[in-house]
Amino acid sequence: MNKLFFNLLGFAVLTILLSCEKELHKYEGKPAVYFNEAGRLPAFGGEVLRDSTIMSFSLAKAQDSIVSMVVATVGAKKDVDRPYKLVINSSSDAIAGNHYQILNPTFVIKKNQLGDTVKIKFFRKTDMQAKTFLLSFDLQENENFSPEMKYRVLTSSNKKISLINYRWFVNDIIKRPGRWLDGYLGVFTRKKLLLIAETLSIEPAYLDASVSIAEMTAYGKFMQRYLNEQRAAGNTIYEEDGSEMVMGASVQ
Repeated sequence: MNKLFFNLLGFAVLTILLSCEKELHKYEGKPAVYFNEAGRLPAFGGEVLRDSTIMSFSLAKAQDSIVSMVVATVGAKKDVDRPYKLVINSSSDAIAGNHYQILNPTFVIKKNQLGDTVKIKFFRKTDMQAKTFLLSFDLQENENFSPEMKYRVLTSSNKKISLINYRWFVNDIIKRPGRWLDGYLGVFTRKKLLLIAETLSIEPAYLDASVSIAEMTAYGKFMQRYLNEQRAAGNTIYEEDGSEMVMGASVQ
């Protein structure tokens, strides 16, 4: 009886040890790497996380823009630098050196860190006025990290977003500012918006959400006076369609 008992006990211990070994083996793999913007916690209630960003020059005066993309990893910090593999997805049609430049010399999680910031410089190009270009990144496996965390499901919408693919959509497709009033500024055109911004030293985006009616009136009157002065000096300013540029009826 005792012999049978000890045999069963030994078998149970062996089974437990084998189970523990299998459980421990799960954690011997490489740490997972992912795009932080999709994997982070929401900053506030109702925030919608996403695996892409639209980067538009439409209401900006700048000719280029530097953006940040954070790559993060799970697990403990290490006392050595750990390179990770970041590649351009073949679906991208943005052209390196023309539409963008990646400023990082290497892609590496530095020692005692759990993340890295990739800096991307986008250049404002004429072809962006008619088309949105895609720059898509993939995280791939290397000797240090595994992209095994492939996606997450948002509880608010049940939408699946990628943790290992991040997309940038960049364009310069102009939009009419939200507070643009034809009565003061006239018919909206790209050329007129950029001239107003240059002449008044304001950001085009200011006309989208911040400008007051009083300012709009002053801007319209100032710009019409400027256009009149340019015409009197023999430098009439025309729209792209060849018509003379004018401001709104309320400021004539």
